[in-house]
Amino acid sequence: MKHLIISIVILWAFFQLSSLIWSSKGQSPSASFTRLLEPPQQRLVDPYENGYFYLLGFAAAASLDPAKVGHEMWLETTATPGASEFNYDKPGRSELQIQLPVEKVLPSWNSENPVSEFRSLNVRLQTMTGRDHTLYTRYERWLTMPFEDMGFGHQGTPRFVELFVGHRLYLADGFSRQTALGMQRLRNDMHMWRSVLRDATTIATKVMAQIVITDNLRLLSTLLSQPFVDKTVLAMTPNIAPPLTAAESSLRWPLQHQFILGVQGGHTSELSTARQTKSLNAQKQWLASTARFPEQVFRQIAHPHERSFLGIPLQTRETWEMYATYYDAMIQAAEAGQSTLPKLHELTGTARQGILESLLSPTPFEPDWDPLHYQLRETDARLRLASLQVVLRRPSAQSTVPNRLAQVGSSYYDPFSGLPMLWSQTQQKIYSVGKDRYDDGGETSFDISVPATLTPTSLPKESQASAPTRRPNRR
Repeated sequence: MKHLIISIVILWAFFQLSSLIWSSKGQSPSASFTRLLEPPQQRLVDPYENGYFYLLGFAAAASLDPAKVGHEMWLETTATPGASEFNYDKPGRSELQIQLPVEKVLPSWNSENPVSEFRSLNVRLQTMTGRDHTLYTRYERWLTMPFEDMGFGHQGTPRFVELFVGHRLYLADGFSRQTALGMQRLRNDMHMWRSVLRDATTIATKVMAQIVITDNLRLLSTLLSQPFVDKTVLAMTPNIAPPLTAAESSLRWPLQHQFILGVQGGHTSELSTARQTKSLNAQKQWLASTARFPEQVFRQIAHPHERSFLGIPLQTRETWEMYATYYDAMIQAAEAGQSTLPKLHELTGTARQGILESLLSPTPFEPDWDPLHYQLRETDARLRLASLQVVLRRPSAQSTVPNRLAQVGSSYYDPFSGLPMLWSQTQQKIYSVGKDRYDDGGETSFDISVPATLTPTSLPKESQASAPTRRPNRR
């Protein structure tokens, strides 16, 4: 009798484990599941004219073509199922890599009067040599290239730090020559990165676009907080910093990308070495640190590849049907402009797990997209605040700042509250309440704030460098 019971249990377990593989066999996948597996339509034919591949090879030796190096790395991951990173260890591929913290490369970027500092470095910036010169010229070339994010469905994360340094050198050099040139370059830079933000199909590219946009906005807000502001800065800011569009705010493709990685992970073996995993984490750690995310932000959206003790994937088609429903709901919520994303446990009644799967994994993995969702709203808030800084520098019939902030219209209201931005007279700041939606008086740990100067006085063009400076309120 004992052996019979054991045999029955073994047979039951066998059939249950088999059902993890063959469940839903013969049934058509849902419309949500099918839609989420559809890749974006590719537009660019010549890979050497795609800024994405140029970006991948951006740190390659000066004698090499970045686009060719990047395309070669991409093809390697495409040809090797389960490859988890772009291989930067081959000779020449990362010869120009930056080892120092970015702040030490151009410390004047975060000074109280960056334009004045850039002009003091005029000779150095205009006679750049070596690595800095190569990164500068490559960045100038990159800004002219069409961009199509070819990271969709790939595990690899590009190196972004060298591109970030090139971006700062490019703008600093422009402002060192002339304010009008610096603003033109800032406009071009913002236009390029906002198109990248709009068309990004991976969350890494989406985050990087926001890092550069935020970096530009901090510089712009510092220029607008000076006692005297060049008329060129005031005139060009509204065109540089309009609020985010629906396409720029969308998380559709990054969500689909992560869904596909999860589905693929349940059917492919993990081929990455410890060295590759460390390298991959280094790129994401840089992104997380620079964007001021929690350290594990990217791991919290990556589906674990759970397997049974027999090596059989625990995620079944039914599991991914459940996740398809969840991801579809998140996409709809984000595109509808909802302030919060739905949670998996709120939707678990729409799909079921197998019996053994429920026993072995009773709590399904729930991705945490909230920090990434909030970052988009923070980026939108910073864009609106920069435009409002210009509004407050102009004469107005309104007697109070709150009235002026209300009169600009809902397009420039706080994206977190739906109400006009707030004003702190004691700190001379305008601010958004931020993701906690509480008015903390402009406190930078919780609110998103920028200095606001109410005097509409400005000097003629190019006189900003000689104008007296004051210590602005720290953000």
